[in-house]
Amino acid sequence: MDTLSPGQWYLLFTCEKCKMRQVLCPDLSDGKADLGAALFYGVSCDRCAHRAKYGSDGIERYQHPTDSQRVI
Repeated sequence: MDTLSPGQWYLLFTCEKCKMRQVLCPDLSDGKADLGAALFYGVSCDRCAHRAKYGSDGIERYQHPTDSQRVI
């Protein structure tokens, strides 16, 4: 995801191999949904191309600052 919208919530994962934090997808619940569900996301790292599955214990929430254009 190239551009993050100020104030928008996102779900992140941290690559198991290179430890880079990356946006998985927008959090359509605006930070309110339970992340304890037994879902797994298969995703490749944008930096090192490592492919892994991340479950609720490997996913975190992030709200992009409303006063900034910085990237995570």
